[in-house]
Amino acid sequence: MRTIQQQLKKWMKANKVMYRANKHKKERKQKRSKERFTERELKELMGIHRPVYRRAKGGAFRQR
Repeated sequence: MRTIQQQLKKWMKANKVMYRANKHKKERKQKRSKERFTERELKELMGIHRPVYRRAKGGAFRQR
């Protein structure tokens, strides 16, 4: 049984396909700029400054 690469080479020769993979060429990843958040922005994202509602007597929602 042949490997897939050997089968591919044989098929390419039979179909006269010219293809060469660049094995040595490396693609460089673009560096993403890191987002800097202030402490206030982080707290806002976490929801610290939002109103808090809890169940009170009788099952009603009340703001704490």
